[in-house]
Amino acid sequence: MNKFSIVAGLLLAASAATAQAAGTIDSLSLVPSTATVIDFGSEFGHEINGSYNIGAAYFSSATQYTLGQYAFDLGENGLWGGDVRFLSFDNIGSTTLDISFNGLTTKGFAFDFSAWQDLGSSEPVSVTVSYFDAADSLIGSHEVSIPAFGSTTYNAFLTTGYVSDNADIARISIAGDGVVLDNLTFTTPVPEPETYAMLLAGLGLLAGVARRRG
Repeated sequence: MNKFSIVAGLLLAASAATAQAAGTIDSLSLVPSTATVIDFGSEFGHEINGSYNIGAAYFSSATQYTLGQYAFDLGENGLWGGDVRFLSFDNIGSTTLDISFNGLTTKGFAFDFSAWQDLGSSEPVSVTVSYFDAADSLIGSHEVSIPAFGSTTYNAFLTTGYVSDNADIARISIAGDGVVLDNLTFTTPVPEPETYAMLLAGLGLLAGVARRRG
């Protein structure tokens, strides 16, 4: 394969990567592939005050959160039931959890979430999700409310997330009170788009040099 073919292939790949329309999503399956999934199944009740790294994801919060929490630990909240492990916000009151990708950026993400609620609760619980680029500028945000469990079920949860036009999401901020989340799904992080532009420019320069030499 010659250098021109390499450049063309990269341009086609970049074009395909931007085909998915940007916006809020409500299904894990809508995260652009290739996706990485963190289900916290290998974590066992790690209480974290600060930061923690799992694979490509870097978690950080000013208040305590637990990785590998499960329904039995939560008393009345029976999210998903059984021994399904997830991440829980432990602070009484609003907590903000930041998720970044060790200096890389991603095109899309989504996660399942619920919240701690008492039996008979009549108030919905809201989660605000914000997303930032590599310069820490706000790309956008959205708020999702999970209905009150009431007396009918403790097995309620929603899925939310976001897809960007470009692979430019460097940080995700999730804020809420008593939130529990699972199945964090995101497009495998890559260098920010400017890095790819420099790479393509460099390959174009090499191709030009090779052509002159030929």
